[in-house]
Amino acid sequence: MNVAKSFKRAVFGRDGFPSFFLSAGEYSALRNLYTEFRISRFHRAGLRRIRHESLLRPSKINLGSGTTRKDGFLNIDLFPGGDLTLDLRRPLPFESDCCEIIFSEHFFEHIDYPNPAYDLARECLRVLKPNGQIRLSVPDTEWPLLDYPEGIDSGFFRAAKENAWWRPGYCSTRIEHINFHFRQAGEHRFAYDEETLRKALEEVGFCEVRRVSFDDTLDSKHREIGSLFITARKPM
Repeated sequence: MNVAKSFKRAVFGRDGFPSFFLSAGEYSALRNLYTEFRISRFHRAGLRRIRHESLLRPSKINLGSGTTRKDGFLNIDLFPGGDLTLDLRRPLPFESDCCEIIFSEHFFEHIDYPNPAYDLARECLRVLKPNGQIRLSVPDTEWPLLDYPEGIDSGFFRAAKENAWWRPGYCSTRIEHINFHFRQAGEHRFAYDEETLRKALEEVGFCEVRRVSFDDTLDSKHREIGSLFITARKPM
């Protein structure tokens, strides 16, 4: 990197904002505003693609896919990397009673609870066909809370040490691990256990809500450990 670029990076930061002249709070607010403008632009692009490609009645949807695409699914995320970019905090732009299955892994913890998490769950119920299924996975928060009294060498904390991508390098105490589990550098908005995820799905109208095991035909292998898997159905 040349001197001019180095100076620009030092003064303006990676996103082009003048971080040198702003407080941390001001810089964070500008970054969040910039991110929201990007999401809005991507959402409009996704809506245009739905219209142009007649995607109003998808049979299988993967919500919050990131770059992990599932074959046979319409893979949707806030940012490019899947098939479609949509702001999933807004109503789903699909027809009612059109979808056989909605899949989502490690996404619901990234949106605020109870809303818009409840709103998105209601939209999933609307879009699904009668007897259609939703399958969700989120980080299992019951596990670290149960293991906390057992000490740093108990199951969750051993797993966190062995899986470097679970935590940043500074994590060495139990509460540091748990804080990162809850927050993930500000990306996580809510931590779920089975009781709470079941409550949310049942309150919006889903039935047959049950905890299930890892499914190697659908779930990503790196989500096998530390995930809470739940399925539910739309009533007939």
